[in-house]
Amino acid sequence: MRRVFVDTGAFVALRNRSEGEHRIARRTLADLVSEGVRLLTSNYVFAETYTALLVRVGRPEAIAWGRAFRSGEGVELARVDDEIEEEAWSILESHADKAWSYVDATSFALMDREGCREAFAFDRNFLQRGLRVVP
Repeated sequence: MRRVFVDTGAFVALRNRSEGEHRIARRTLADLVSEGVRLLTSNYVFAETYTALLVRVGRPEAIAWGRAFRSGEGVELARVDDEIEEEAWSILESHADKAWSYVDATSFALMDREGCREAFAFDRNFLQRGLRVVP
């Protein structure tokens, strides 16, 4: 079954109508759901998304998103463990030419472990890692 990792930028674009990618994010999500794709994210991405929404649109919207996410079953939530953190640090140290965030590195490590090669994302970091990006 096809699996796609959902990054912070996609979650923010889906929730925040003022994001430039809002419409394409909604269309992409609808396409992925209609195709029966399994969606995956991490607890680190959850934390980063909550914080981004808090800063960009305020606490009420961030809380509403968090409640909806936590009560839903549409996205599998994988927890970053010690093994993923070690691999993430190794990724960061071995790619001196990249300015990847720690959260992105944990996402890469988790995707490697899960055999997931696609990300629903709007930044180039996943492409730089050699992953397929949707949209």
